[in-house]
Amino acid sequence: MTVLTLKYAPKTSSEILGNEDKVNRIRYFLNNFKEHKQKAILIHGPIGVGKTCTVYALAQEFDLDLIEINSSNLRNKSSMDNFLRSTLGQQSLFFKQKVVLIDELDNFSGMKDRGGLQELAKAIDRTNFPLIFTGNDISSSKFKAIRNKSLLLEFEKLGHLEIFDFLKDICVKENVNFEERALKSLARQVDGDLRAALIDLQTLISVGEIRFSDVVNLSDRKRTDSILKALNLIFKSSSADNSIRAFDNVDIDKDKIMLWLDENLPREYVDPVSLSKAYENFSRADIFNNRIMRRQHWRFLVYIYNLLSAGISSSKIERNSDMVNYRQPMRLLKIWQAKMKNSKKKEISLKLSENTHCSTKEASKKIELLKHLVRNNVAQEAIKEFNFSDEEVQWLMNT
Repeated sequence: MTVLTLKYAPKTSSEILGNEDKVNRIRYFLNNFKEHKQKAILIHGPIGVGKTCTVYALAQEFDLDLIEINSSNLRNKSSMDNFLRSTLGQQSLFFKQKVVLIDELDNFSGMKDRGGLQELAKAIDRTNFPLIFTGNDISSSKFKAIRNKSLLLEFEKLGHLEIFDFLKDICVKENVNFEERALKSLARQVDGDLRAALIDLQTLISVGEIRFSDVVNLSDRKRTDSILKALNLIFKSSSADNSIRAFDNVDIDKDKIMLWLDENLPREYVDPVSLSKAYENFSRADIFNNRIMRRQHWRFLVYIYNLLSAGISSSKIERNSDMVNYRQPMRLLKIWQAKMKNSKKKEISLKLSENTHCSTKEASKKIELLKHLVRNNVAQEAIKEFNFSDEEVQWLMNT
């Protein structure tokens, strides 16, 4: 099967999903570059929302020669100077107008890419062609010069219903059977990241049919794999420096990370002194966490992750060479079960609210009465009229 991220990448601006006003501003910028005061655009926002593919689609739409440099290229002062001089000073080989794309701006690193950002800032003043930068988080002071000289456009996360409609359309085109609630669940899980949704959809399509249970299992497996790798890095690393970025690719919030650590610390650190030191760092992280909750001092977040990663890693006197099977905390299972139970109750309350013309709060008070009627088989008409699903009826009968 063709890779979905390539097959369904937008070819024109009309095919771009979401951020319509920002796309129109980029289109205007490219179409009126010579009259425009600013010579560069800086597109920023979360991953997977279409920043780079928007530039590609518009370049294709306007028949522009797109020249790109991304994070895989060497981007220090010398290489950037050579690239920009050859790119900005020459006409396109095909006598087209050009647009220059500097992708993943926030991946410019310290020593390796030293001086590269300064060269880009200077290039904005002398360019004869449109310059477009993309990045996720461009708040750092090192981007100040580029921010000041560029038109800033922030791409927002895509809504889950937008993503759902897009995935549903793909399934129809690919002749794939699917459960509608499975696609809706997938659309919610990716949190606005369309690229991640397409990658997950590709995985599910390879199975043959997209079912809700497969989506749940895929989500759980991805999260579990990432946290297990992080735990292994923290507990088994020979140096705390190796573990300090253990949670960079973990898509679990800090509270759940703390539950995982609390569950598995005693299993890994069998030495009492190491375990005591580890829990001392753990408790300090918890103190910072409480301060964030009380005072909203989010600058403490970096201390929490440092204590939970490098702090706990450096607490061990010697590395445990035994294979330890890390275990998911039971509290997470209980939280998930409670969440599923409450979500079903909310769905039923919403249907009651819509059909009885009352608030959802009032409708939730009638749930117990509805349960009694369903169990005594005297609510058949209501079940049909309110369009309760089989799962909702089973919930009313068994809870």
